[in-house]
Parts: sequence; C-alpha cells; structure tokens
Amino acid sequence: MRRAILLILTCIPVLAIGQDAGSMAIAPARFELEMKPGSETTVVVNVDYKSAGDTTKPARIVASLNDWTMTREGQVDFFPAGTRGDSASSWMIYSPGEAAVMPGTVHKIRVTVSVPANAAPGDHVAALIIEQRPENLRAAVNARQMVVRYRMASVFYIKVGGITRKGDLKDLFAEATPDGIVVTPLLSNTGNSVVRPTSSLAIFDAAGTRVADIPEAESLPVLAASESAQVLRLDKQLPMGKYTVKYRVDFQDGRPAVEGLTDLVISAHQIARGASVPQKP
Repeated sequence: MRRAILLILTCIPVLAIGQDAGSMAIAPARFELEMKPGSETTVVVNVDYKSAGDTTKPARIVASLNDWTMTREGQVDFFPAGTRGDSASSWMIYSPGEAAVMPGTVHKIRVTVSVPANAAPGDHVAALIIEQRPENLRAAVNARQMVVRYRMASVFYIKVGGITRKGDLKDLFAEATPDGIVVTPLLSNTGNSVVRPTSSLAIFDAAGTRVADIPEAESLPVLAASESAQVLRLDKQLPMGKYTVKYRVDFQDGRPAVEGLTDLVISAHQIARGASVPQKP
C-alpha cells in the first residue's frame, strides 16, 4: 500500500522536478464517467511540462494503474491495480505507457474504459499514475547526488447505472485544545456512489450569541459505502463556559440538509465532549 496527500483529488497536481528542469502538471486530475454496462469510451490525460529558463532536455515519464480509496480521516491510499473490490483498473487500457516529454509541450495519454456487460451498479474507481523515470547517475568525485522522484495521479470514478447516494450525519464531537477548537463530524454514505457535501459550522455562547463560525464550503468527498471523520479546526480561544456547536451539512444527494448540535464545555482543565443530536432543519 502506498499513501499520498489528498491534493490529487482536489486540484490539478503541479510538481517541480528540479531547480533547472521546471515543473510538470497533469489534467484533468479527476474523471467522473457515467457509463452503461457493455459501453466503452476514451478520454485524454494531458501532461504539461513547463521548462525553466532555456532548458530543452526532455523528461522521461512512465504511466501505470493503481486502485485507491480514502480513509476515514480523509487520507488517500493507493493499492496495486485490481486488488480492491471496487476497482476499475481491469477495465482500463492506456497509451503510451512510457514517453519522453519535451519542455513547452503537452503530452497526451489516451485512456480507454470498457465496462463489462455484467458490471454492478455504482462507483468503480482507479487512478492513472504518472511518474518520472530516473536517469542513471554518473559518478562524481567528492560530490553528493540526490534523485527526486514525483508521482502524480488522475483519479477515475466509473459510474455504472443504478447510482444511489445517501449521506448521513451520524455523530458530532467538539473539544477545546491549546491550539483552538476542534470539531469532528462523523459522516456516512450508505449509497453506492460518492457524495460531495457542503458544510458550515457555528458556535454560540450561553446567551445565544454567535462567537465563531466556519462559512459554508465543500467538504472532502465521502466515498460509496464508507464513513468520514473530517476534523474542522477554529484557531480561536474562547473564555471558560458552556457553548453550543451547530454543524450543518448538505450531502447534495437530493434530500434536505441535516443539522447536528453538540455541547462544548470549556473549563480550566479543558473539555467535555458532548453527545450529538442530529436534527433536520
């Protein structure tokens, strides 16, 4: 199992490949393809190599397929292709597998997805990994050498007909720490396709005055048949006392948004965790 930061799921990866070599980016970083059993489609992944200064030396890249998932904490984990139950890796072929990418050019990798006729409904996922093939090091007297390798990924959601999405707020915890307020909602998705919730947070004192908040924004995705405990942090210290934390989440699944309430008690000894009471507005 190999682990990578969530960056690859949320934006186009752009990585420096050397002080004088420039940078490389991959786009799109995410494909969501709605397909029927027995159907086929071809998409293009673009690798953009931007040189630094007058650099004209090509970079050699190699492509491969991985399975992937997201942990409860929002970490992306990669696995060998075809080893997970929701894998779409065996449905995909790509070309070319290796190439020399010239600076100032966009290199295209064609990916063909063929969905089996007996494919189960719901999301099937895979990732096309692009990495630089290291060059041979030449021995140098009294010199240290370092090789920096990068890995970028374009992730695929193959959505086979019969899609269901069902998000739920299962619990809500809040605590004060020396670094501020930490709120952890426990989200679940019992559907067979990813949900991309938007959420907001507000904290009220005993008089009902709002004393802190986090505006509505898109949260990390919750994959099919999974749970997510994504920590929200407020860099703010509050006086001792009892507060109410209100968390609102819209799972974008066709149902009304859900609100959860929990107590936050700040004392000289720090904290009490309150039990949540999910409520519909």
